[in-house]
Amino acid sequence: MSMSPALNHYLAAQQLRYDILSHPHTSNSLSSAYAAHIEPEKVAKAVVVKHGNHYSMCVIPASHQLILEWLEYEQQLSFEMADEQELRGLFPDCELGAIPCVGQAFNMDVIVDTALMDKQDLYFEGGDHRHLVHMESRSFRSMMEDAWQAVISCPIYDEFGDVVH
Repeated sequence: MSMSPALNHYLAAQQLRYDILSHPHTSNSLSSAYAAHIEPEKVAKAVVVKHGNHYSMCVIPASHQLILEWLEYEQQLSFEMADEQELRGLFPDCELGAIPCVGQAFNMDVIVDTALMDKQDLYFEGGDHRHLVHMESRSFRSMMEDAWQAVISCPIYDEFGDVVH
């Protein structure tokens, strides 16, 4: 499987242009960026949060970490991270850790970090650990047109205090 059937159906229905990039097996979006020789800032990752029984998808750069307090401030709600068992139920056609950042394909509200909106090319997990979906900025912005846009993440720093690239 190179792409989740739900994602494939959504992208086709929306007539969004994309291509698929293969890479060696990885375990997360940041590793996928390195394996595919792509700047991590250009790889969008999904972070699923919940408010009560309502799930939302946060879309942030692979080089960043979600700051729940910033999300809560923007949405004026309290959130917690969805756990592995919940993710398996929400994304049955995806491998754990390779969830596409297209919450719309899974009937989820989407909050996208503004850091992604100015990139020329973007990549994201398609549902497995061996492929990335590549989109040009025009298609990505069109896909995220109805998403809430806000600053909800900050760069990840390594043990030396340097930004992870």
